[in-house]
Parts: sequence; C-alpha cells; structure tokens
Amino acid sequence: MLEPPKLTEAAITEALRAHYGLAVTVLAFLPIGNDSASFVYRVEADGAVCFLKVRAGAGFSAPSLAVPHYLHARGVPHIIAPLATRSGALWAPVGDFALSLYPFIDGRAGADVGLADEHWRELGATLKQIHTSPLTPDLARTVPRETFTPSRRNLIAPLEAAVARHDLAGPAERELAAFWRSHQDLIHTVVGRADALAQRLRQTPAPLVLCHADLHTWNVLLDEARRLWIVDWDETILALKERDLMFVVGGIGSSQARPHETACFLEGYGATTIDPCALTYYRYAWALQDIAAYGELVFFLPDLGEETRRKAVRDFTSLFEPGQIVDIALASDSAAL
Repeated sequence: MLEPPKLTEAAITEALRAHYGLAVTVLAFLPIGNDSASFVYRVEADGAVCFLKVRAGAGFSAPSLAVPHYLHARGVPHIIAPLATRSGALWAPVGDFALSLYPFIDGRAGADVGLADEHWRELGATLKQIHTSPLTPDLARTVPRETFTPSRRNLIAPLEAAVARHDLAGPAERELAAFWRSHQDLIHTVVGRADALAQRLRQTPAPLVLCHADLHTWNVLLDEARRLWIVDWDETILALKERDLMFVVGGIGSSQARPHETACFLEGYGATTIDPCALTYYRYAWALQDIAAYGELVFFLPDLGEETRRKAVRDFTSLFEPGQIVDIALASDSAAL
C-alpha cells in the first residue's frame, strides 16, 4: 500500500523486540504493492537488515507463511522462508495485525529488470517442484482448496450499485463510475464467462496441486548477483496447475511472458498438458478479481488517501487496454469452448 497501516511505529518496534528479540534502529515504511491489507517495511536491527510484512488480521492467512517455510525446509530453491519468533512461531500478533519477518533481499522485480532465459528455466523447474511437493497432513488441512469462485466475486453487485449512484463525492469515485458505466457490457461478459467456466470446471474434477497463485514477475525478484527469488505467498492454494501456469503462458499482461520466455519456462517445467478451459477460467477470474479489488479501493475503503484511490482508478482502466488481462481472457475464450 502507499500508506502505512493504523499501527504505530512504536507498537511495531516493541513487537519486534518482544517476539524476535530485535533492537530496531531503523523502521522504514515502503510504499509498494496493491493489496489493501498488506504493508511492508525495511528493518535494521542488531547489524542485520530484514523485510517486515504487516498483514491486517482480516486478510491474514497462516498458510502464506507455512508453505514457503515447508518448501524451504524441503530444499526447494529460490524460496525465502519467514524467520521464526523466539517461540518458534512464523508470525507475531499485534492488535488487529500479524507481523512476519524475512531476510531482506536487495533486489528488483523481474517485471522491472527482465528475466534472462536461464531465469525462466529456473522458474519453470522450481514451479514443477512446488506443484509436485507432497503436503504434510497439517498443510493439507489448512491450505485453502480451489472452489472455482473468483476472489471478490461477492463485490460485483455492491460495486454496480455504487457506480449507479449520482451523489458520488470524490473525483476518483466519479471517474471510475463513468468508466464502469461505459464498459458495463464488457464487465458483464467477464463476470458471466468466469461464472460459466467455473461451473464447468466444478463438474469435471481434476487433480489439485500446491500453487503460489500470484506468480507474475512482480513477485519474482533478482538480487544483486542476479539470483532468482519467489516472494509473496499470500494467495497460496491447492488448485489446478493452470492457476500458476496462467502467469507464464501468455501472462496477465502484454509484457509479462512473451512466447520465447514461455518456451524457456516450459523447458524447465517439463512436458505437460495445459487445459484450455482451466487456463481461460483463471484469466477471467483474475480479470474479475482485479476489477473488484480496484473498485473496492475506490468505493469501499474510506480511510485510504486520494493518491491511493486515483492510482486504483488508473490501474482499473489499464485492465481494459489492448494486450492486458481482459483482452487476453477474451482472446483465449474460443479455445475453451
């Protein structure tokens, strides 16, 4: 998020002392990310640098920490495991928030710097290890399972009611409402196709695998030595493999995964059959999720600042640009019929 959480720096510093035994000298908020429930900091303490994630309780998921911890312990490469507290826990509760601490990777997102061919092959090989990792009984019980209900599907009707109002107060609300109205038929198509394909997939069960579920190149870091790291496991789920493959087979935007990059990824991943219906569903579900998420930022989170709301409007409208996720979903629809 662009703004820090409703949690004082003093409370965070004290929690890091109490739970991790750290004497914090620097706590720097990093205004990055689109998730309204997540906030991140750079922490300096006792001569070390760490990455701190503060997650609002309503959006906190214990598997988002347990899964990378488990994979790292199994020797799966390119995984950053959370650091344990003094009591051995993977997070620390602070009021309505959960704090988790990681080694700090001084790197840049793959989306910014680009991945070389060998990085795509490494990413493919690593994802295959993730998809084929057997779960412990505890993880099998706690990791969410695919239900084929797109994230934030329940927000579409309230958002449609919000954009229909004529007493919208702020410029961000008015701008987004006007854009939504002018694209309403297309939004209905996205929602309708996501629902229809979801129903089809519910009726044709297929094996579920452990998925990162948010594996775009913004969540792939390259450090100063050009080593690859996979970050941000908040969405981890047991789902069809296409949930992850969506990000590297065509990508979710025109610059995400070009054909040559996809070919390199699949060299690392290995031979596999991709279900066009599942791939198309996940594209529509991603488009629906983003439509609802950016709409939520503008209309339903009144504590957010105007800068965040205006950025959400820009991000919302970009979904409908040529080569972006709505366009990608529509273009793949014929293969799912």
